[in-house]
Amino acid sequence: MLCFDKLKLITSIDYINNIDNKHFISNYKEDELLYQKYIQKTPFSILIMVNYDKNELVLEFTSKILKDNCIQLINQNNIRECISNIHDLNICDLDIDNILRNSQVTKCDVTKDVNCEKATLEEVKQMISLNITNRKKWIYKSYQNNGIVLENVVSTPRYKKRFTVYDKRKELDRSENQDFFNSISNPETVKSYYDGKIRFEQNINTMAQIRQLLKIEDNLLEHVLSAKTNPLLSVFDEAIRPSNKTQQSRALKDYERELLIKSCDYDLFRVEATVRGLISKNTPVRRAMEPYRILHGRLTKNTISGFNLREMVV
Repeated sequence: MLCFDKLKLITSIDYINNIDNKHFISNYKEDELLYQKYIQKTPFSILIMVNYDKNELVLEFTSKILKDNCIQLINQNNIRECISNIHDLNICDLDIDNILRNSQVTKCDVTKDVNCEKATLEEVKQMISLNITNRKKWIYKSYQNNGIVLENVVSTPRYKKRFTVYDKRKELDRSENQDFFNSISNPETVKSYYDGKIRFEQNINTMAQIRQLLKIEDNLLEHVLSAKTNPLLSVFDEAIRPSNKTQQSRALKDYERELLIKSCDYDLFRVEATVRGLISKNTPVRRAMEPYRILHGRLTKNTISGFNLREMVV
């Protein structure tokens, strides 16, 4: 199931009523009301835009709208809770059912929080840096001193791809998140959930790119949330040398050697000890070990202690 840290929806203006003008900024052209806008940055980020010129309602929010349930991220099982929590701010009335049925997703951040007991963030960053497919096509840079961003070099937003890897737990410790933790009932439970986890995030900022990366025919909210394709994986394979595809054993002997390497937890010393016990006394150990060393190098090109980097985003 796909999960999202952020969604931006566009739907009909008919699905919002009883707007409290004290909370909305109104913009006029002469006597004509063009739009009303509500922006909230804390304790969680929300944008409500009522565009009278286009007869549109825009809703943009992050997973923090789920409050104590934010660790679940936004998904098809809790999207109603997201819209309901916006409605419960009591600054307007939202037709929740129709919004869920008739909204288009214009932007989204596909997100996965991964347990990384076998790899630190620094190791993952280093592994990604060493395995970028083309440094002329992909820019690698730091993210808030807490992670990295991979961006492709393109001239138009339609083809822009942005892949972020960072420590969500450290980000939550920043001062701007304190209001959020003051607003929920179990802040320590939320914080502890992210201990030992690394966040992978794919920012998708155009409707065409959403359809392309999620392999869906339209941008209906229901279809986006229920998409089966993992865009994190497709961008990962484009930007980073994939391990499973290019390093898969192609011959029976390689397959047998790979099984031995895996059984030894990718430890070449253990592999050599095993090989010594299996080969003839007349066979030079160095010669017998050479194919194992070559295969080990291929298998561990983006693997830490047997933990495959690509599998983190599957």
